[in-house]
Amino acid sequence: MTQPPQDLRDIVKGTIDGVISFVESEVIPLEQQYRHILENEAKLFGDDGKLVPEIREAREKIRSKSGKAGYWAMFSSESIGGGGLPVPVSIYVQEALYRKYGAGHLLMGWANGFITTPLIASFVDGPSHMFTLASEVIRADVVPSLVAGEKTTCFALTEPDAGSDLWNLKTKARKEGDEWVINGTKQWITNSPYADYAAVFAVTNEEMLAQHKGGTTCFLVDTKQPGVDTSTIFPIIGHVSSDCGSIILEDVRVKDDYILGEVDQGFKLSMMGISEGRLGYAAGCLGLAEWALDRCLEYAKERVTFGRPLADRQAIQWMLADSAIEIFTAKYAALRTAWLVEEYQAEGKVPIKEISIVKAYMMERCQAVCDRAIQIHGGMGLSSELGLEEAFRIARTWRIPDGTSEMQRRTIAARLLRGDAVF
Repeated sequence: MTQPPQDLRDIVKGTIDGVISFVESEVIPLEQQYRHILENEAKLFGDDGKLVPEIREAREKIRSKSGKAGYWAMFSSESIGGGGLPVPVSIYVQEALYRKYGAGHLLMGWANGFITTPLIASFVDGPSHMFTLASEVIRADVVPSLVAGEKTTCFALTEPDAGSDLWNLKTKARKEGDEWVINGTKQWITNSPYADYAAVFAVTNEEMLAQHKGGTTCFLVDTKQPGVDTSTIFPIIGHVSSDCGSIILEDVRVKDDYILGEVDQGFKLSMMGISEGRLGYAAGCLGLAEWALDRCLEYAKERVTFGRPLADRQAIQWMLADSAIEIFTAKYAALRTAWLVEEYQAEGKVPIKEISIVKAYMMERCQAVCDRAIQIHGGMGLSSELGLEEAFRIARTWRIPDGTSEMQRRTIAARLLRGDAVF
């Protein structure tokens, strides 16, 4: 199923209209107010690599207002106080936003290197579906502030020696009384420089880990508590900083009540977050590719060479057609997968193969569409004025997080060989 029923179409339209109205009234004016900072990275970042206070405050202001308006946590589960909107709606909303506003909107989280957003929560910064498995203590002490947009989280899984190979985790947690003591280093963690809490995955049973049967546990860690260092921030392609960094944990103590999910079953929990993230990236890339194609269609009709518009050239027509074919295919693959997620959630399952297909295909096709857009625009495509080069770098960046394209193919092949060959 790809076309939503009429009642859901009404929800989609109302949500998109509401979010765009929010952006126009709350976000765009702030972007204009701080344009002199946003356009100059020498002014944008402090010596510590963090966004300067004015921009951090602006993003926090947007998140808080989005929370009050009901947009920040609208895709979070109703069981934790979120809006509970279906997964397909998230595809349509993200697509619409990226298609309308394109690249370069740092205050919306849509600039290269800034994949967290103060507008709509994702699994890397907000109350994801992982929190449906939170303890009563976490639900009472932490979740309300996450749903309101008052505080944020980060997803601390990746390590220096454990990117795609999660069975190689080195961060460990040992039990001491009613507390766990965590030691280790997490790396390439989105939102780590700003997060109030970190969902930290640590080895709690080395025997289970060695047998690839589990052995990791997810702990919710207050990033301000003793032993937590989030000061390191990594520059990202084309920028002097980013929202990604490392988390160093030295004898960090966490009580049993601050475990997410079950002990030794952290990998199962992580897949809830990662799968949510992969679809989110796909939806963003879908809208971004459409935005790039829209720019091409306008330019091809306006630009005249040798007495004829570019739109008359077969070479240009074929590039436009190839982009349309890829966007169409990706869109309906994403929507079909979103409906599968809805169906599988009732059974506690995840359509792993389909999510990997969508993530790999959409990331690569978005980059291809943006590449053609630059080519069609010639020298103007290379300039920062149009934002096409920024869109290209965003698409290139997104081929890495939440599993590279190569890892998605590995996952797809493994599922097929296990007999999951129904499409």
